[in-house]
Amino acid sequence: MRVIEALEAISPEEFAGGSCVAIGKFDGLHRGHQAILRSVVESARAEGRRAVALTFANNPLSYLRPELCPQPLMSREQRLEAFEAAGIEVCVMLRFDGDIASIPAERFVAEVLVERLRARHIVMGADFRFGHRGAGDGALLRIQGERYGFSADVLELVEDGEAGQVSSSRVREAVLGGDVESAARMLGRPPAVRGEVVHGDARGREIGFPTANLGGELEGLVPADGVYAGWVVVRGERLVAAISVGANVTFDPAGESRVEAFVLDFDRDIYGERVEVQFARRLRSMERFESLEALIAQMRADVGRTRELLAP
Repeated sequence: MRVIEALEAISPEEFAGGSCVAIGKFDGLHRGHQAILRSVVESARAEGRRAVALTFANNPLSYLRPELCPQPLMSREQRLEAFEAAGIEVCVMLRFDGDIASIPAERFVAEVLVERLRARHIVMGADFRFGHRGAGDGALLRIQGERYGFSADVLELVEDGEAGQVSSSRVREAVLGGDVESAARMLGRPPAVRGEVVHGDARGREIGFPTANLGGELEGLVPADGVYAGWVVVRGERLVAAISVGANVTFDPAGESRVEAFVLDFDRDIYGERVEVQFARRLRSMERFESLEALIAQMRADVGRTRELLAP
C-alpha cells in the first residue's frame, strides 16, 4: 500500500484512471469504518479504479481543541496495517494543521478529491464532517457529486445487538473501562496493544509465573487496570495468555503501571522482540494480597480461568 502524507505529493497522473475514496478520521477502524472501506474497495474493484483512504495522521481535535482531544485507539502503524488488510491501495494520511483546517469544504472537494485524486465514487460515515469549521457533510458531498460527476454514499452508523451504536468514542469508553468484550464486538476484533518485551523485576519468574513485560512507548490504547484473559502474538503465532495491567500493588503499590503477560505453556526467550497483546475478557480488578501464598493461589486461579475460556 502506498502512503501519501502531503497534499502536494498527490499526483493527479497517478489517479488518471479515477479512484474510489473513503474519507474519515478512522480512529480505531471499528465495524462502521470497516463497512466504509469495504464499500470503497468493492466499488474500486468492480470499476477498475484505485481504492483510496483519505484520513488524518492526528485527531483534528489535537489542533482545534487539544484540551478535548481523546487518546487514540490505534497507532499510526496499526491504522496503516488495517487499511492495507482491508484492501486499500493508497492511504492519504495528512497532518491536520492550520492549512488543512482553513480549506473550505467546497474547495476541499474540488481541489483534493476531484482534481488530485480524480475521485469517481466517495464514501463517508454519516457523522463525519470536513472542510473549514466542519461545513462539509453528506448533503454537500452529494451536491458536489452532481456538479463534478462523482457518486457519493453516506453510510449510517452501525448498530451492534449487544454493544449498541458503534463509534470510536464508545469503543474508547469500553476499553478504558475494562469492558474489552464490548470493545471487541464494536471493533470486530480484540482490542490490542503492541510493544517491546523488556526485562522486569523477575518476581514472576521467581514464583513460577514468568511474564513478558512490555516496555517503552506502547501502540494502542491500554485498557483499565486489572487482570485479563487474552492472547500474545509472537512472530505471527497467537498464544493464550493471562494478562496483568497496572502496578504490582502487592509488592510495589506506588510502582508504575505496566502491561505484562504470562503466556501459557511457553518457555522461549523473547526479550527484545515486539509483540502484540490482545484482550479477550476482564477477569478481575487489581488486588493487594496479604501474603505471597495468597497471590500465587490467585494467579493459579487466573491462569486456570484463562485456560478454561481460551485454550483450545
